[in-house]
Amino acid sequence: MLNPTSGVLSTPLTMRSEPWCDVCCNLNLDIAREAELTPGFNNRHQNSGYSASGFKTGYQIDCLCQFIKESKSSGCEFCKFLDKVIDTFIPNQTSHGDSMLLHLREDSTSIYFLPSNPNTIDGRTNFQGVVYIYQPTDSLSGQSPQSRSAYAHIPVLPDIKPPNSKESSNHLKTCLKICTETHNSCKQDLSSPPKRLLHIGVHGDGSVRLYETPHDFREPYIALSYCWGKSNVLKAESSNIQSLKHGFNLEKLPAAIQDAAQVTHNLGLKYLWVDALCIIQDSKMDWEEQSAKMCSIYENAHLTIIASSSDAANVSFLNHSARPVTFRYRVPENPGVVLVARAECKNGHHFDSSAGIGNPVAPDPTTLRGWTLQESILPTRAISYSTDELQWHCQSIRSCECQRKVNDHQVASILTNGNQLETLKQWDKLVCIYAQRTLTYPEDKFPAISGISQLVHKQTGWHYLAGLWEEHLIYQLLWERHSFHPFFEDTDTSMPAKYRAPSFSWASVECPVVTFTAGHDATEENTVLYEDARLVKSEILLSGVDPFGRVEPGSCLTMEGRLMQDVELHGPTEDRYAAYYVTLGDRDLTFEADIQLETFCFTGSNGLLQRSSRRSARHADQGLIELESGTMISVFLIAHARNTEGTGTQYFLFLGTSPSNHNAYERLGVLMMGCNPHEGYNWLDFGDMPIQRIMLL
Repeated sequence: MLNPTSGVLSTPLTMRSEPWCDVCCNLNLDIAREAELTPGFNNRHQNSGYSASGFKTGYQIDCLCQFIKESKSSGCEFCKFLDKVIDTFIPNQTSHGDSMLLHLREDSTSIYFLPSNPNTIDGRTNFQGVVYIYQPTDSLSGQSPQSRSAYAHIPVLPDIKPPNSKESSNHLKTCLKICTETHNSCKQDLSSPPKRLLHIGVHGDGSVRLYETPHDFREPYIALSYCWGKSNVLKAESSNIQSLKHGFNLEKLPAAIQDAAQVTHNLGLKYLWVDALCIIQDSKMDWEEQSAKMCSIYENAHLTIIASSSDAANVSFLNHSARPVTFRYRVPENPGVVLVARAECKNGHHFDSSAGIGNPVAPDPTTLRGWTLQESILPTRAISYSTDELQWHCQSIRSCECQRKVNDHQVASILTNGNQLETLKQWDKLVCIYAQRTLTYPEDKFPAISGISQLVHKQTGWHYLAGLWEEHLIYQLLWERHSFHPFFEDTDTSMPAKYRAPSFSWASVECPVVTFTAGHDATEENTVLYEDARLVKSEILLSGVDPFGRVEPGSCLTMEGRLMQDVELHGPTEDRYAAYYVTLGDRDLTFEADIQLETFCFTGSNGLLQRSSRRSARHADQGLIELESGTMISVFLIAHARNTEGTGTQYFLFLGTSPSNHNAYERLGVLMMGCNPHEGYNWLDFGDMPIQRIMLL
């Protein structure tokens, strides 16, 4: 018999008058802790399908779902509820395989379901994950004092309502009121208004017009962050700018922008900033001028609306109906008591990016797009209409409707720390996140984060070099392709079709990257990084007026350091994408190139035909190219890290002769060579090599 005890309802604990269940412990942390101290309690559950244990912040019960089903027949009200929850979340149950972890904490009660069969059967899918148990806020008024006392240990939480509901609107208004009235760090300087705004009809009459702001404009405005998608979005262009100023009907706008106008009106405001309509899209001058002001536009917005659940402008975020699976239960013995089981929110603040390609949870569409990264970081305050719920963040707090703790790896406040080394680490972290995202126009790689770059420059005074910071250039040059990224296949790695960045910048390739501070420990206290190369001068050729925007071919760094020339490159290897090998000293070394390479021939200064290597424009899914014999590259030592034990790492840039300038080099990849003389892995000696000056394109 599966039931771990013959009588589920036990005699009261020493200090309690109510009966308690020795399977679920009445979902009460205090009872569970007292029960564990009761003589003989741990011996009552001999069956291998049940275990219970306390830990510092709570108590965990691990049992087969079948135990709950048998316990309910013995009269436990809580097991009756749990049985219904099991039927809701694991409809395809097996007799003995499905289990659950019941977590009792001081501030939450939750179940982690582990179904033996997660597959869909007859259209029903078993749920795997966390379900939270709570009493809805609006149910407390109907409870008797006795019931309220008996269920006081069950957390009280608000229900998550549809985004177009009155409750959601009130939630936003409450967040906004608290922030504007009590958060000193969220105070704003409204001295620099956007050049244009949409004027929303004050009375909600559906009229909209494009409004050019005067210099002394100081009224609050809302900004919208959204995915354009592939739909034909109404845009401001030279041909229609005057008609937009005269006014048009709101219904001409795509759904997401209509929703933003409605939220603006509901908040009692009348100005909305939308990039498609407030920037003249076919004017290069206006586009560059306004995109360079993204930092101030989002910083100064009274609120930024992030249409996180919409994958295109024509998809409404207010009418998004999906919400976490929920089961409501009115306790028969106490009709005034309502218990709710709700699947955890898994998007936005709560998204687990480490779960990888197999993750059944799709991220919010806006978290996949390049432009929307800075649009989520720059705002003083923002409300995200996420797939599961409304989520708020400002310069002071981050919160959400489900009231669960947000993940620490998110980047809403990534640039708020005043320490410069920490700012560097946070910038590097942001680059790693940004490199994973997509852009409709790949040449927007720098403009789409120019606002964040401006913010870093404003905070630190650092000089910007095509995605890198001059004051920490050696660190910055040590980025590498992320070869084991959970969401990105190697076959998706490619070269941009058009030039957008010099080869030394992470923006020169289309793939996830790992920056030095994000992936290595040379900034730790017991390790010192020594710079073996230095910047002589930089020449970044800008395409427009934005110093953090697009750059032109010919952008270069002139550096001095030790260069090992005429190193033969072999490969690729068969076991890893774009992995090549060289011999340095007595070491045979494999390195992963930034992208697959190919041999090219050129005439050297001596008039002889020579072979070097360059990045290949051939797409990765077309197969790798075998390098020709005699393909020569150069190895540039730029730094080494040494710890107190004499071991450490040497850092090299692998360089090929530039196809466009045979007197210059282009980056092929980076090699980090571990050195441990105690085990025979010696440091590569560059001491006899002269310092050389090289140009890096």
